[in-house]
Amino acid sequence: TDCTYSTQFTFTHDESMPVPDDPAVQCDPANQPPDVAADGLPYYAFRWFYQEIPKKMQEAIGVNHISFDFNPCGHPPLGVFTKPHYDAHMYLVDIDTRLCMTCDLVPNAPVCNPTGQTTVNGKKFFNVGTNIIEDSPANMPLDYEVGLGDMVPLMGGHAWNVGAQPTTTTWTKPIWVMGSYDSKLASYEPMIPLQFMTGDTDQEWSVDNTYVGQTVKTLPTKVRVSYEASTKITTIHLEGKSGKSCKSPKEPKSPKATKAPKATKATKAPKATKAPK
Repeated sequence: TDCTYSTQFTFTHDESMPVPDDPAVQCDPANQPPDVAADGLPYYAFRWFYQEIPKKMQEAIGVNHISFDFNPCGHPPLGVFTKPHYDAHMYLVDIDTRLCMTCDLVPNAPVCNPTGQTTVNGKKFFNVGTNIIEDSPANMPLDYEVGLGDMVPLMGGHAWNVGAQPTTTTWTKPIWVMGSYDSKLASYEPMIPLQFMTGDTDQEWSVDNTYVGQTVKTLPTKVRVSYEASTKITTIHLEGKSGKSCKSPKEPKSPKATKAPKATKATKAPKATKAPK
């Protein structure tokens, strides 16, 4: 029988991570050589921190590993997600598969070129699985779109509800994003602006998801992200249908009926003794 899972991941922002104070200059990949942060990487580079999860948990939630990736400059599309934030990726594919997710880049940009792929792996970014009836991305919420300009090496494509997307200045809460590669779902994530998970005020955001043409049964139907100001801890809580079967609890056996005790034989009355003469 089917059952559900409920799990959560917690992390804190590393305050040693660089945050640009002049994004127009420090985050422009066209500037060569690029502006380098104190950690030795260009400001616009992703900072990746991944962790595999236990096998039993993988089977239940359908996720191979998690990767909490900090983007000091954000990433495309410009004017939308180009501000400091975390991509809290939950990858359905393994690390070896991700290492093959390479492509020819747009000049001076960290995204795959939609019109200039010369390798098989690069072309797989633009092979997006769709539902036959709705002609929309498979295993994603309604109105999600996979942008041709949002394919990122080692990550895959990115899809969200473009019609409801914020701008860089109005983006203050997490957004649920789905990732694809070679017509399959590769990842999902709450994308969390840095200002949501820092500061002195508690924060909370949640979303209930339904998926069009769902074939991956473990996708989370409930997602909640919270930030506790007193501890600086951000918690991601997921609920969904488990990939493991749950056995119905066995009904306790009825106690065996006990046999009635055998009737005891009647004892003979003692013979009367003769009276003395």
